[in-house]
Amino acid sequence: MQQQRSTDSEFLEFRAWLVYSAAATVATVVIILANPYTGLVKSIASAAIVLALLPLFWSVVRRGSVPDDSPRSIVYCLVATAAYLVALSLSDWANVALFVLSPQFFLLLSFYPAAIAIVLVNAGGVVVRWAIGDIPPVSIVDVSGMTLLLIAFSIFFGHRVAAVSKQSAERGRLIDRLRQQQNEIAQLSEQQGAAAERERIAREMHDTLAQGFTSIVTLGHAVQGELDADPAAARRHVELMTETAQENLQESRRIIAAMTPGRLNGSPLPEVLERVVARFAEESGVSAGFVVDGRARPAPPAVDVVALRLLQESLSNVRKHAAARTVDVELAYLPDAVRLRVTDDGRGFDRDAPRGGYGLDGMAARVREAGGRFTVESTPGLGTGITAELPAPAVTAPDPAASAPTAPTAPTAPTEESA
Repeated sequence: MQQQRSTDSEFLEFRAWLVYSAAATVATVVIILANPYTGLVKSIASAAIVLALLPLFWSVVRRGSVPDDSPRSIVYCLVATAAYLVALSLSDWANVALFVLSPQFFLLLSFYPAAIAIVLVNAGGVVVRWAIGDIPPVSIVDVSGMTLLLIAFSIFFGHRVAAVSKQSAERGRLIDRLRQQQNEIAQLSEQQGAAAERERIAREMHDTLAQGFTSIVTLGHAVQGELDADPAAARRHVELMTETAQENLQESRRIIAAMTPGRLNGSPLPEVLERVVARFAEESGVSAGFVVDGRARPAPPAVDVVALRLLQESLSNVRKHAAARTVDVELAYLPDAVRLRVTDDGRGFDRDAPRGGYGLDGMAARVREAGGRFTVESTPGLGTGITAELPAPAVTAPDPAASAPTAPTAPTAPTEESA
């Protein structure tokens, strides 16, 4: 389709020259027939030869522009030169056809071959007219001087006009290529955006749904062993399983609707993270502590989301891999950033060794997308620590007095889950 559009545009570039050639050819034919000084038959024959060049030129350029000095261009110029000289031998007025042929030569040939063709067609015309006795010997000098002037005029203006036309054609082709490249870039951007969106959804599902299902499976195994021995503990774990399943359902709806995480709706970040840590401790039996360093302040929603997901993934890794006894979580509010640090006293790992899974890479990707820094510290047998520093400039809070309602209303406690 793109090639077809390019071919059509090239034909349109030559359409103006086709119109000019047709108009100039018809004008030449009319002039020849209107001045039958050499006889009506010869004039008609001369006009027919000139007219026959038009469909020949059309056959050369009908598929669009042709390369300079191509075989079909050279053949046409040779045939046109010979036909012109024959037509001139039949009628002097056929020399008007030079207004048709000169631009065509420069359109189809490079400069020097076109200039040679101009010299040949003009000088050949003088020779033909002299041979048939149309030019007396005493006028040969005058005619030769006029011919030289015509040659110079034809070469200069023919070259300039053809050069402008070729530049216009080249610009048209460049525009076509630019449009094609823009379409390709748009397609690549769309594909890249789709890939990034798939990666984001996969990360969201890994950081939320997969962790929730892991908790449900863990609690289910615990319930199996507690049904007979400790029914009260089994009921408590079943309640946690139900609550976790409800949270997973809400998270799946949020992912589909591309909304903010349900756990953050209506609650400040420290409160939400503290609840996540407490839930982890209750489900896993690992001693977990949570502290806030600095004065809590509102942060951009994206920062809250990343911090929540990092904590969830870190605690999930502790549950599945670390075999830790204690976990410490610190949320620090720096002047221009929020720092989350999660450390455990588990088995640790070698950071240089190959590892499978998506957790750490997903966390690092989240932090990079948010414009932050992510580091991992771990030594086999000595535990693991992850640190994420996310940009969160301090925002001046609005004046409470300016935005206070006219009638006091009872405050509504923030809810952990969205409907």
